[in-house]
Amino acid sequence: MDMKRPDPRADRFSAVPDQSYTIAARLYHDPDFYADEQRDIFHRSWMFAGHISDLRDAGDYITADFAGQRIYVIRSNDGTLKAFFNVCQHRGHSLLSGKGRAKSLIVCPYHAWSYDRDGTLIAANNCDHVAGFDKREFDLPALAVDTFAGFVFVNLDPDARPMAEVYDGAEQALKRFRTGTENFTPDDSVQFDIQGNWKNVGDNLLECYHCAPAHKAFVDLVDMKTYQVETHKYWSVQYGTCRPQNSAYDFEAGGDERFCTLYLWPGLAFTVFPGIDGISTFSFVPTAPEVTRQDFTYYRPHAACSETEEKAFAYFRDVLGPEDVDLVENVQRGLHSLGYHQGRIMVDAARSELSEHALHHFQNLVMTEMADYV
Repeated sequence: MDMKRPDPRADRFSAVPDQSYTIAARLYHDPDFYADEQRDIFHRSWMFAGHISDLRDAGDYITADFAGQRIYVIRSNDGTLKAFFNVCQHRGHSLLSGKGRAKSLIVCPYHAWSYDRDGTLIAANNCDHVAGFDKREFDLPALAVDTFAGFVFVNLDPDARPMAEVYDGAEQALKRFRTGTENFTPDDSVQFDIQGNWKNVGDNLLECYHCAPAHKAFVDLVDMKTYQVETHKYWSVQYGTCRPQNSAYDFEAGGDERFCTLYLWPGLAFTVFPGIDGISTFSFVPTAPEVTRQDFTYYRPHAACSETEEKAFAYFRDVLGPEDVDLVENVQRGLHSLGYHQGRIMVDAARSELSEHALHHFQNLVMTEMADYV
């Protein structure tokens, strides 16, 4: 019998998780595929912008940058949230930076074109002397904006469905682990510029098959026998019970001893660590075909962080986060190898803590959204 290896050019990804191989290695570094992802995924999905605590009063604004697009969200005079492309309609200069409170007029620092909080062009220097100039032609293009458990999201698709429809059941699932998040305040944050494709980061986030060999302290913190992974249409959740005495960081027994990661397609997850009252956001967005900006921010429900909260954040910043960055960057180099094309997604019938069905769920969303390309 001639036992030939499968054709390395064949695509053996399957929508059936138990039968599937991973998506092809080239899709993690192909610049053409990356360019189409910007249009077909990130320009049509709900993208994380910030927290409602920075948008309490009229004029409060936050800015964000994803898929090459600069945007801002502002609390308008009538109390509603509005989102716009953060580019002056004269020559494209940014109107706002960081976060803060805008005056009644938002003035472009380049040529002083001025907009109100509803995106209407109010003044353009010398426009009265320009033939046929119509201010109404240069109002800021508005974007869809929505909130999820007090967190703010923007969608570049004018026909975007509300988040409650897209992520049906996800907000209720998050409230099983943390409530009152709309009243939290952002605290510590850490950013990693990862030399890896955004899908590589997502793959790593959404499976714990690698936890035992790669995250010794994590599997001492979380009792993996209790670990469960659930998938839904555009979101998934992983959770388990934790040990108060462990090598990651100790916390008092008797309180909330659960760990949870709830993922929203395409690039945001909420993480709840045991023994603390807050919640973290884990945002990963591509900045190049093989570079991903990963932001991890902790949100606290009280005036200052406790010692345990500081230890939990330090564990992610100094241990768990860097461990994952090293893994992802090593894999990214391997995805260029002539000796690798596709691996097998390790999905077991029991959907155990080792099963990679949430990874498959993520990759299937990629393949579904990019069907015209592949």
